[in-house]
Amino acid sequence: MSRQRKFIWITLTRQYLIAFGLLVVLLYILTLPESYHLAVLSTAAVATPVKYDVVIDPGHGGIDSGGIGAEDIYEKEIVLDIALKMKDYLEKQGLTVGLTRSSDTDVTHLASIRGTRHQRDLNGRFLAMHEGSLGISIHANVTKSKDEKGAIVFYRRDSYIDRLYAETVLEELESVQVLNHPQPIPRGNLLLLKVKPPSLLVEVGFLSNQDDLEKLTNPDFRQVLAEALGQGVLNFYYLYRLEQSE
Repeated sequence: MSRQRKFIWITLTRQYLIAFGLLVVLLYILTLPESYHLAVLSTAAVATPVKYDVVIDPGHGGIDSGGIGAEDIYEKEIVLDIALKMKDYLEKQGLTVGLTRSSDTDVTHLASIRGTRHQRDLNGRFLAMHEGSLGISIHANVTKSKDEKGAIVFYRRDSYIDRLYAETVLEELESVQVLNHPQPIPRGNLLLLKVKPPSLLVEVGFLSNQDDLEKLTNPDFRQVLAEALGQGVLNFYYLYRLEQSE
């Protein structure tokens, strides 16, 4: 074999090996859970300036109804109303409040990545929540068991400050709503808990449970619930500011 042919053969072989290696890595990533893909796509360096004391994320919206309770009660509508009431309450207490959405729409327009609608929506929320000193995402649960009921508070695993945030909010929440879990639950696989500011994800109840459904479809209860959540956020906000100043 001539030197020129040998050089070409080695070059092509090297290129094929590199391409094969990249293909193996890609196939491996595709076998991982979707939450990992989203984390890879979304948790790159975020340089979003802080605009608000707190950002509230009403889950779902637009074509994504979220959970659906009896008589077509949509999670997206329940949590948006709670978020708007929280915003009003917190602003009256002097905090500046941002929302990831303020109407029946998703937030794909805020995304910085390509991908499925769901991936872009989550990425948009992830970025928007960096605009607050604190973040809180509001959801309502649905499960096959009609016996499951009550609120759940999730926080980022292995974060002392997020756990303190969760405990502070839970203390106010349990004064108005039964709890599904007596303590906040640490999670490591929820994208919206991977944001840099202290953040929570709160399930306010189960739309699949008749007791919770009746409460969550009552505007007066949603007002009380929003004020309790808002007060929990407010209590932690002042604790957090104090700790940051030390």
